Amino acid sequence: MRIGPRVIALAGAPALLALLLCACQSAPPPKPPSVDRAAEQRAALNSLGFASGDDGWLLNLPEPISFEIEQDALKPSMEQSIATTAEGLLKANVRKLRIEGHTDNSGPREYNVNLSLRRAHAVAQEFVSHGFGRGDIEELGLGPDKPLHPNDTRENRSSNRCVVIIIPVDALAQ
Repeated sequence: MRIGPRVIALAGAPALLALLLCACQSAPPPKPPSVDRAAEQRAALNSLGFASGDDGWLLNLPEPISFEIEQDALKPSMEQSIATTAEGLLKANVRKLRIEGHTDNSGPREYNVNLSLRRAHAVAQEFVSHGFGRGDIEELGLGPDKPLHPNDTRENRSSNRCVVIIIPVDALAQ
């Protein structure tokens, strides 16, 4: 039996087709550059006014989140400041906060601890209203026990009636 050129051509067609298809394949797309999430988060925290500390990132606003004597209501200017901060943190995928309420040392300690917790709660509620999860915010009422300044002058006592916002170290990408 004689095999003609036509049969040979047909028999080699699948191999030729496979060879042509392989030659037409394009190279796989390059991998996107790796993103350093931790660096992005640190840059976002810096731009929002946070400074790195021993136990996390502490928010330093031009106007601190302060309160009038025996009050726990946020000032309207603070509501806007918190809204801006919340938006920036969520955009940077920072979702955990620790909010520490403080008071001066005037009055009974138990009253001041409770007042400082109400202040921390008022700030936490503002963050929740701007997209944070309730369970992602730790609220602490430190009262007069950890003053930011000595309670020896009227100005220092006023400075201690505040709330401090901290991003815990473990809240950031590693």
